[in-house]
Amino acid sequence: MAGSPKFKILAIDGGGIRGVVPLQVIRYIESVTKREIHQSFDLIAGTSTGGILASALTIQDRSSVEANKRKYKLDDLESIYRVRGKEIFPAPSNRFMNWYTAFTNWIQPQFNPNNLNRVLIEFFGDDRISNCLKPIFIASYDIHRNKPVFFTFREASLFPDRNSTLVEVARATSAAPTYFPTFDFHYASERLICIDGGIYMNNPSLGALVEVLGNADYKHYKLNDNVLQIKDISLLSLGTGHSDSLVDGVRANGWGKLRWLKPVIDLSTNGPVKVIDNQMETIFKSFSLDSNYLRVDIYIQNKYSEMSDARDSTIDYLIKEAKSQILNNDTMKLKIDNFLREAGLID
Repeated sequence: MAGSPKFKILAIDGGGIRGVVPLQVIRYIESVTKREIHQSFDLIAGTSTGGILASALTIQDRSSVEANKRKYKLDDLESIYRVRGKEIFPAPSNRFMNWYTAFTNWIQPQFNPNNLNRVLIEFFGDDRISNCLKPIFIASYDIHRNKPVFFTFREASLFPDRNSTLVEVARATSAAPTYFPTFDFHYASERLICIDGGIYMNNPSLGALVEVLGNADYKHYKLNDNVLQIKDISLLSLGTGHSDSLVDGVRANGWGKLRWLKPVIDLSTNGPVKVIDNQMETIFKSFSLDSNYLRVDIYIQNKYSEMSDARDSTIDYLIKEAKSQILNNDTMKLKIDNFLREAGLID
């Protein structure tokens, strides 16, 4: 029996190429609800690759006469990873270039942003936050003023100077240190110099929850025109895969600044994911609302964990593991079905 109506939040982690993992869960949800994901959830949150997905999953097809029609199919979004990923994260062409790239990575970003810009412009064009079919919440970080930045449909609808283009939002949330250069643009009459929101909020679920509860007067954050309480909220958090330790603890004992640079960036995006999941569980359990929150993630081998690894073999592995550990796992699949049922999305 379906639960009482809920305000439903979907939160998608950052993780580069590993964004294909939550896409498989979204495919399953659309198949059982018989609706596109933006028709099932009231807010979609994301960081980095999750932020790009949040935008792409909600962008309106302005060429259609249907008012609630999404522009892209899930196959189109998966092609960003499988096909365009090789443009965004090009691999060295030979051994010499591999050595050269390894050297230059110490003094400049690993990837030229032009390829990423081209793909984003192709997919998003001149669409803005206000062109999204449902509210979105996307995290970035402004190093110019040393403060977090949240791109939201709520602020875009209230303040015209915060209605950024989705290309700008995507670049700001995915400018991962060491991978891409910072992204410099104007927002709310200020100059922002942004880096990847994953540096502090790679799992955006807690941020999305606070956004909704902290702005209870906003018209789209209500349930049947009533102010939301936490009991009214169902939140599904989708990870992009976790692996074993990213650092050899014994060898790291003697590392200095140079050796710690890249690992500490990776650790800063992975560690808080687990902390936020624990906090979310604690919050909902404290209100005896265990069934209102679900975290879905998979374990991946270290050799497939690099977020810029766009090889076909890696993407095939990630999709295979998502299906094996989630969709073909009776226990996990039952948890998803129960969550959807309690959220009122299936009978």
